[in-house]
Amino acid sequence: SAQFSPQSETHGPCQLSKAPRVSMQPLKRISDSQRQFLLDGVQQNLRSDGRGPFDYRRVTFELNCIPSSTSSCRLRAGDTELLLALKCDLAKPRLQPDAGHVQVTVECAPSVSVALADSSTAEDWGRRLSVLLETLCASDSVIDRKALCLLPHVFAWQVHVDVLVLSSGGNLLDSLALALGAVLSETLLPKVEVIEALEEGEEVQLKVDDRPEAGLRFPMKQLPLCVTVAQISGKFLMDVTSEEEICAEAMLCVVVDGKTGDIIGLHKLGRGLFDVSALPSMLERCRGTAAVLVQQLDRELSLPVNARMNKLTAQGLRSQFFQAEH
Repeated sequence: SAQFSPQSETHGPCQLSKAPRVSMQPLKRISDSQRQFLLDGVQQNLRSDGRGPFDYRRVTFELNCIPSSTSSCRLRAGDTELLLALKCDLAKPRLQPDAGHVQVTVECAPSVSVALADSSTAEDWGRRLSVLLETLCASDSVIDRKALCLLPHVFAWQVHVDVLVLSSGGNLLDSLALALGAVLSETLLPKVEVIEALEEGEEVQLKVDDRPEAGLRFPMKQLPLCVTVAQISGKFLMDVTSEEEICAEAMLCVVVDGKTGDIIGLHKLGRGLFDVSALPSMLERCRGTAAVLVQQLDRELSLPVNARMNKLTAQGLRSQFFQAEH
């Protein structure tokens, strides 16, 4: 095996991320007997919850669950539960005079792990996750920030995405990316017309049409979905549990554009060695997995609002891409 370094150069359309390395499951331990039982099962293509190596757990969405936000999502995947809320405000452009601003903030509840009972540990872990999620799924290549500007130097949309991790049962980054994609796809910006000042001394005015049917879709160039592959005893698994993450020798997050199926990013998690000889086949599996996730997401977004509440949308994602090799 050779080390797959996130510090490598860009290859084609795929960008190797330079975001900080983050452990997806902080300071959780399992016994030696639990570890050996898990490793023995992996060698026989068996997992403790009965799934195959490339099977996903069930995912449930609850969209627009927070009335005070522009859009929101509650996602449950296995033992993982997330709550996302997006709010938009008009303000003076901050970083660029002709572009809006998008900020992703992740907070972790103490219920995620006893290690997060210490507020400083929770803040540090949340800060690292925020940078990682924004780098992989909310960068300039993903969101058209210039389209968020209404009048250069004067008005632009300031978008704040707040994420609360209530619990984590492994594969947290994939769940975060899926929930973020659902929220951004669901977001409608109010139609705002800028009325220029006619006389000197007059202020610029805004005319807002807040009818839902007049709203504008959030300007997304890509729909990034994270599909993380874990390497355990020479085998590869997807949608790993927290116990499987602990036993993983290496993990690679593959970012797939849900709109085109292109691989747009790679990020290596942790410090282990990933077998790069298996990378081409794993990338194809990740593309297939992302295609199924997009189908489930589109199905959820197309449902009427009253049909979304507590709707189970992903029925243990299984397809030809998820079958064990042997």
